[in-house]
Amino acid sequence: MPHPINKPVSELINRAVPLMDAFMRDRIDEEQYAEELNRLDVDSVMVAFEDELKKDARLVYYLDALMILSSLQHELHFQVAEYGANVAKEDMRNLQELAAKFPKN
Repeated sequence: MPHPINKPVSELINRAVPLMDAFMRDRIDEEQYAEELNRLDVDSVMVAFEDELKKDARLVYYLDALMILSSLQHELHFQVAEYGANVAKEDMRNLQELAAKFPKN
């Protein structure tokens, strides 16, 4: 049985990946992308599972995914200015790779 963090983190990734794809394909602009990313409730998941994320090494993939999403929320404009829209491609690939490591229900 998966850890309780599995569901909220999987849901966040499932919402974020299509946003990244839409941004890379110019279906949404940077402001829309930032707005939609900020609607993801990454911080509350991090807070809810903070103690477990610190103590349980088995949750490292979830922490990595949360850190990618949090970084996007807080540094998106810098990342796009510095690296261009293709930064979403690498983040999307990383999130998909991490999600593949999560146990399936």
